[in-house]
Amino acid sequence: MIKKAVAAALILLSLLVPVSWGAMIKIPYEQLWEEADTVALGNVKGITTHPEERGLIYRVVAISVERYYKNPVNATTLYVRVEGGTIGEQGIWVEDQPEFIIGERLLVFLALTDQTHLEQPLYTVPGLVQGKFTVTGDTAHAPGGPYLRISEDEITLMPGGSIELAELVIPDNRTIFEDIYGTVGFTNPGGQGTSGNVSITFTGIKGPCEGYVNTTTFWVGVGPGGYAGRELRLNFTLPGLYTATVDGEHAANFTIHEAGYMSEGYRFSGLTVEPSEPTVGQQIKVTLTVSTTLKEETQCYYWMKIRQTQAQGEPMNPLSIYMMSETSPDADATNWYEFQAEAPGTYKVTVWHRGTRTLQDTITVAAAQQSPTPENQPEAIPGHPAAATLLGALAAYIVKIRGRHPPAVAA
Repeated sequence: MIKKAVAAALILLSLLVPVSWGAMIKIPYEQLWEEADTVALGNVKGITTHPEERGLIYRVVAISVERYYKNPVNATTLYVRVEGGTIGEQGIWVEDQPEFIIGERLLVFLALTDQTHLEQPLYTVPGLVQGKFTVTGDTAHAPGGPYLRISEDEITLMPGGSIELAELVIPDNRTIFEDIYGTVGFTNPGGQGTSGNVSITFTGIKGPCEGYVNTTTFWVGVGPGGYAGRELRLNFTLPGLYTATVDGEHAANFTIHEAGYMSEGYRFSGLTVEPSEPTVGQQIKVTLTVSTTLKEETQCYYWMKIRQTQAQGEPMNPLSIYMMSETSPDADATNWYEFQAEAPGTYKVTVWHRGTRTLQDTITVAAAQQSPTPENQPEAIPGHPAAATLLGALAAYIVKIRGRHPPAVAA
């Protein structure tokens, strides 16, 4: 039975006070079965909250029993005590206690206590959250625990899980210094969730890259019958033929070319800037035209990099934009990007395609223009702003009075 602690000093109005009984020890399924006085399948039909001496709070969960799997009890409703709860503005939360939702279907392992509720025996859940399984179809699962298969007659522990490679997709025929995006995915054909570290090794096997080896390791978790995938971002500095293995299993071959490969099929031109003479604080629109000599519609991926080379004051952080244009042999494609210059100076725009610099231009950004001084406004007296304001008001008043009352003409 869970050991109670005096918590009255921890209870505060309008606060949910956490109470920890210590670190939960993971219990094997076989031990959980042995410690349970009864095991039942059912639905949560009600939850009530009750105060206790010394300021403690507990809940009683009413479970409508559908079927028993161990030591059937002559009762259609079982009552389960769960520590913690909320009464008015007073609340206590107890770590690792199972959570119940009215209407949910569950498989629950129960241990009998010496307490009663409504003159019926009161139970607790051995193993805390490990002893309450949520049921979906014919599968039951506890948080962080095993998956069980349930039938009308028995409960069986589902077979262990394993991480298996489902796919490794790496684009072929790319170039050095190019950012290459691939994907890797894993499945778990087993009946239990599983996790662990997975290693992908890239090895150069032909050309200048021969002898190159690089391994990356990462953590993967996959539920039973599930799939887990992640994106890979790769960049190679040596051309040649590569092979990729996942935990020693061959997964893919791909070729990395010298910079400029396939770039002759595309032409980047028509870099335009709006407005033509931008100033600090304005939205600057940079438009690029892409054409192709290829005979089919393609997707052209490239980088636009904007960097301030000459600045008056603090330079702006460089911008690096990954772009794509749908190209066709029948028409040019345009793409654009907007940014706001933070300081005056010269900005260099460079377009990179497959590791090759294909276009470069500059943008000159001027300082924001100052508002011109209105005519007839008197100059301020240096060091005397209050006097300047007063003199300005007097001058305006004199002009106004003179405008209303022209001086008399002597006879």
